[in-house]
Amino acid sequence: MQNSDGKGNTDRTVVVDRIEFDRPVHLSNSDVEQIVKTANKMEWDTNSSGWVDTLAEIELRGAWQDRGYFEINLAAHARSDGGDSDHERFVVAVHVEKEGPQFHLGTLQFAGGTAVSYADLRQVFPLREGEFFNVGQVRAGIEALTKLYSSKGYIDFTAVPLTNVDENLQRIDLVMQLNEQRQYRVGSLEIQGLDPGLEAGLRSIIVPGEAIKMESITAFFKENRSALPPRALDNLEIRRDVRTGIVDLTFDARTCP
Repeated sequence: MQNSDGKGNTDRTVVVDRIEFDRPVHLSNSDVEQIVKTANKMEWDTNSSGWVDTLAEIELRGAWQDRGYFEINLAAHARSDGGDSDHERFVVAVHVEKEGPQFHLGTLQFAGGTAVSYADLRQVFPLREGEFFNVGQVRAGIEALTKLYSSKGYIDFTAVPLTNVDENLQRIDLVMQLNEQRQYRVGSLEIQGLDPGLEAGLRSIIVPGEAIKMESITAFFKENRSALPPRALDNLEIRRDVRTGIVDLTFDARTCP
């Protein structure tokens, strides 16, 4: 691999040898080792823009915030530690301005939604009151809520987390603001070029008049991927009418890439 002026290999693969902190921190050695392993799976190269910032923001900050340190403030820089023609090794030095207190979840509320019961919403949301506030689990909760609503025809659903931080009690009250949008039902389904058995299976979950179940549709394509063309799901055309709440679908296996 050469740069534009032909002087040799400059885009070597980044290898993070280790991470060093300028003060004692509330991350275990195993936590830090896992961050290093994750970083080295990213296949960054030395020309990657901002790989150190990405490591600091996503992996390092995320590790603290998944353990309740919601207000963690840090900065990182890398120094070269040698290498070879294909790899450059780095030590990542992390300056921790402050970890802040370790927060736990106070109350959890859901606002703006009426289509799904509180019990069902609470069941799929992984974070529980009294546990350390875990940003990763909040993200997982948003994904779970999205899947739940998608299974009921609310394919434009979004959820936004709103937090109220109480420094004295070291707790964070969380409100999930739900935007259900409208529910969509299946109008028509046209299928071309699909094995009769697979077609029957697809028609059993895309039923005219019923709410569209996107999670079930996605699961069908995943479960049958060995019998379907590559990227078959990309060829499922979904045409929605916002005014009527009707979706018409077309799948043509003959035109799959």
